[in-house]
Amino acid sequence: MKPVNTPAQYEKELLDSLLFANAEDLRQFGLMRALIASAHMLEVIADHDLQKTGLSLPRMRLLVRLYIEEKRGNKNGISPSILSRHQHISKNTISSLLASLEERQLIERTLSSEDKRSFKIRLTRAGYQLVQATLPLHNASLRQSLAALTVDDQKSLLKILSKLRESLVQRIGECELDSYKTSAT
Repeated sequence: MKPVNTPAQYEKELLDSLLFANAEDLRQFGLMRALIASAHMLEVIADHDLQKTGLSLPRMRLLVRLYIEEKRGNKNGISPSILSRHQHISKNTISSLLASLEERQLIERTLSSEDKRSFKIRLTRAGYQLVQATLPLHNASLRQSLAALTVDDQKSLLKILSKLRESLVQRIGECELDSYKTSAT
């Protein structure tokens, strides 16, 4: 078997294989691969840029979620299971991320007033301040990553992706995937 040297060669080989397998319209494969690859590259760049602040993208997502909850008036915090569902990650992963954020004193756990067997997670003052300081930097990084698209391109892409997301949320409902029913993000 000969080595594949470039992404373009790999894509051609993939499409040839799909054609050989009698897949008639390859546009959907191309769209899915382009969306996944683009999202992955955006996450890699964002994660790299966030590391300058000592955060990873998954940790930043959690902090932002807690920040938004606080801005909405929820001063009591959120349960780890809700965070897990909304972030679409396992409870083990959430536990690990929360432990590292707690170690840095960016979040705190308090016993739930409703159920003394569970905890609520909320930002500490330091966590709140870090999110406020980091969001503009994170946004600037994203702006730079998306600079190839004009403002109109970005608006059009948002409109198209929103339409796609609505359709996918319906499909998720049909698939009975509980972790995705709670949030269309």
